[in-house]
Amino acid sequence: MDPKATIIHWLHLMGAIFWIGGNAYQVFVLMPFLKSGQPPKEILKKISKRFIISSSIILIVLVITGGLNFGYRVAGVEEVPGAYVSALAIKVFLIVGMGSVLVFGFVGSSNEDSETPVPSLRHAKVSLVFGVLIVFVAAMLRHWRF
Repeated sequence: MDPKATIIHWLHLMGAIFWIGGNAYQVFVLMPFLKSGQPPKEILKKISKRFIISSSIILIVLVITGGLNFGYRVAGVEEVPGAYVSALAIKVFLIVGMGSVLVFGFVGSSNEDSETPVPSLRHAKVSLVFGVLIVFVAAMLRHWRF
């Protein structure tokens, strides 16, 4: 067991937990408040902006640790199966989609005349779906034998 690989994998898992948990919190807790008008929209805007900042940091951690995890996973392997690479490409595509949702939420947050008072909530559902699909593909990749 390599302690560096374990720590990097743990950081990756923690980042995924925070990302998906934050999106789930927005969808299942904050969105109902948005519809009812309680708490005030200014508080929701502050929460949303903080989430965008923390999500950006988490996304960077996930990309770096994901690349390192792949390096540790294939170390010493002569040939990586094509199906594994295809599944990994799907995961990367989903990650790019989820990152795009974050960027569009961030860009939308600068627009004060937006229809939705809390910009990042606009894309929270989509980001949550991406996150759940990424975890599913990650579970497939984790148990792939080669």
